[in-house]
This record gives sequence, structure tokens and C-alpha cells, in this order.
Amino acid sequence: MKKEIKICMSPYKIVYSVLFLLLFSLAMGVAVIPEIGRTIIPGAAILAFVFCAETRVMDQSGQRWEIFLLKPLSGRICTIYRRWLIQVLYLYVLFLVWYFVFFWQNPYPIRERPLETEYGYYAVALLGTILFWSLLTVVISNAAKSQWIGIGVSAVVWIITNSKTGEALFGRYNLFAYSASHPVKGKTADWIFGTMIQIAIAALFVLLIPWIEKRVSK
Repeated sequence: MKKEIKICMSPYKIVYSVLFLLLFSLAMGVAVIPEIGRTIIPGAAILAFVFCAETRVMDQSGQRWEIFLLKPLSGRICTIYRRWLIQVLYLYVLFLVWYFVFFWQNPYPIRERPLETEYGYYAVALLGTILFWSLLTVVISNAAKSQWIGIGVSAVVWIITNSKTGEALFGRYNLFAYSASHPVKGKTADWIFGTMIQIAIAALFVLLIPWIEKRVSK
């Protein structure tokens, strides 16, 4: 496990993920506390599909690739799962902590929306977001044998769903339904279905990884 952490959590990835969040928190303004989570989620999706795109293909250059291919199929699949899980745990904890960085903007509290409730909703929506977007890019990158294709396809999906068009087409079932819901008047039913869909598709992606690895290894 320590070896996998060293491989998939390179210093440059930690540096650019923190810099991304620093710039994001400076550029995106929030007026009330319920806006914090809704502002973060689209950025979390971007970082997830960029950060995890090379989960499998990071070994394609040098001797590591030869060593990776020498492993049995089950060993390669376990390696992919471990690397993905390490990265997802890092991103999830990072974004849970980063929620409170936005308090430097002194967002106004809403009495009807207590902080603990809003933070709990955010944690659930964040889980669905990190799982879906990290696995989307892993699956596409593996199938195409290119992290750039994984990032590119994920970016197209992001642009479509994180837009007025996506909101109009999918409504409460949209991948970004949480971000689109009203920060004060919004209800759980306005976004929870979109999060459940993300988690369900993510579970499907988890099942697809062994099949894809078997196909691309031939």
C-alpha cells in the first residue's frame, strides 16, 4: 500500500490540487453559507477527473510498465482499485476540509439552514461527485489507453451537465442538481436523485474495470 501511495500521490499532484483549491476559493464568491457546497461541487468534479485520469496509465513509460504487465490480471485489477481508492479518499477529505476555507469570505448564516445540516448535505453530494467523476475518467482512460482522452471526454460531460441546458434537460436528475438547487429555498428532493444516479453509475463503473482491463491487456 505504501508503494501505491508513493506512485499515485506524487508531490506534484498534491501541490496542484491544493493550488487549484486556493485559486478556486479566491475566485468564487459566496454570500451565504448554503452557497459554499453548491459552489465547490463543480470544481470538485474537475479536480476528480483530472487527478484520477492516470490511475492505470501512469505506468506506461519506463520499466514500471513492464513490471505492471508481469502481474497476473487479478493483481493488475487490485492495483487499479487500490490506486483509485487512495486518490478518492485524499480528494474527499481535502474537499471536506476545504469547505471551511470559504469562511474567510464571512458568508451570512441562514437560520433555517443550520451549518451542520448544510455540511451533511454537502458531504453526501460530494461523495457522489467524487465517486462518479473519478471513475468516469478511470474507465475511459483505461479503455482508450490515454489519460488525455479520459480527461477530454469527462470535460465534455462536465460542460453539458453543468449548464443551463443540462439543468433544463435533466432537472433534479442532473449530475449537478445539488449545485443548481436553491441555496435557501431548495429541498433535498431537488438534488438527491442526481446524487443517487451518480453513485449508481459509479458502482457500474467499478464492475466494468476488470472487464476493461481484461480487454486492453490482450
